[in-house]
Parts: sequence; structure tokens; C-alpha cells
Amino acid sequence: MSGKTDYPEIRIRSQNVRLTPLENRNQETIRLSQREKFRSENFLPVIDQLYTSLTDRIKAYDIICKRFGFFRKLGNIEPSELLLSATNLVNIYSEDLEATLGNELLQFNSLVNLRQKDCGKEESWELFLFRILYEDNLKVTFPNIEIALRMYLVLMVANSSGERSFSKMKLIKNRLRTTMTQDRLTNLTILSIESDILRSLDFGHTIKQFSINKSRKVCSL
Repeated sequence: MSGKTDYPEIRIRSQNVRLTPLENRNQETIRLSQREKFRSENFLPVIDQLYTSLTDRIKAYDIICKRFGFFRKLGNIEPSELLLSATNLVNIYSEDLEATLGNELLQFNSLVNLRQKDCGKEESWELFLFRILYEDNLKVTFPNIEIALRMYLVLMVANSSGERSFSKMKLIKNRLRTTMTQDRLTNLTILSIESDILRSLDFGHTIKQFSINKSRKVCSL
């Protein structure tokens, strides 16, 4: 990686026989060159971690594409395929979307056919669909489409928050806090991520209410 053909050898000091445990005296020591040591201990672990992370992300984005990919085809999609995609999305997000999503998409698809030319060159197609709903005041007419588009458009932001949470967890649960429970780790991570909101809160009322609830009343004799 650095352009060097090899690394300088480091002299290995001989072990003190008196300080070496008996069970380790007869073990053969494999001596690696500095180049091989760097490759096995640094380069290959980084490549493995990179490959694993990219594979996981590709799988996640593939799932999202299967769920929301029909938005990209609006204006050039068959009604049967559109209804099937809407049904699958409603089944996944049954608490957020209603069964009328398919009928809304059929009507919205006709409107998109008339507005395709208004999409900007640097504007994503999904953002253009969302802009149609707001500019034409159609949020009430197509409520489920508006919810589905909002869910899709914030997924990238949600992914950034997820990456940030892993970075925070590495800082919070270090080698000195290995016995921390999951609930405490979760709470501390949330407090660390939302530190800007946390600093703006006034804990005076909360502390006062806590002291009132936890105060022990001693009956006088």
C-alpha cells in the first residue's frame, strides 16, 4: 500500500527460560516478515470488515428497493404490478398504511403521466412525486402515498443515525465498561446522540418531582 517492497526486519529477543511457563517452552514460534505480519494483522482484517459491511448494506438496500422500487416506475407501470407492490408494502407497514394505497396509486399514476415533464434534471424522481403532492395540495387526497413517500425519503437519514449510533456505542462501551447491561447502554447511547437536545432541557422540575416522590415521610411519635 505504501509502495515499499518490504519492511525492515526487527530483531526478536530470545525468551528468558526462567520466566517462560513450562507448557510454552516446546512450542515452535512462527516468524513472519514485517510485510507478512502487516498483511495478516492489519490489511486482511480491514478488507474482511469492508467486504462484510458492504455486503450487509447491499442486502439492506436491495430490500428497500423491493419495497419502494415501484415509485421509480410510476408513469410507466402496469396497474396489476402497481396493485401488487402496494399490497406488499401495506402488509409490511400495516400500522402506518391503509389498504386503499393501491387505489390511490392508480389515480396518482394518471396524474404523474401528465406531470412528467416538470421533473428537474437534478431532482430525484421520488422527491418530484413528493413535490407534486405539496404544490398541488394533494396530501389529503392521497394520504397513504404521502406517508409512503415520507418513509422512503427519510431512509437515508435513518441510515446515518444508525451509523452514528454504532460510533457512539464504541465510545461508551469500552474495555473498562464490559459489564454494562443492554438497557443502560441503550439509554446512554440515546443521551449521547441527542446531546444537543439534552443540554437544552431544564431538569429542575424533574429533579423536584423526583425528590417529592422519593422522599420518606417519618411519622412523629
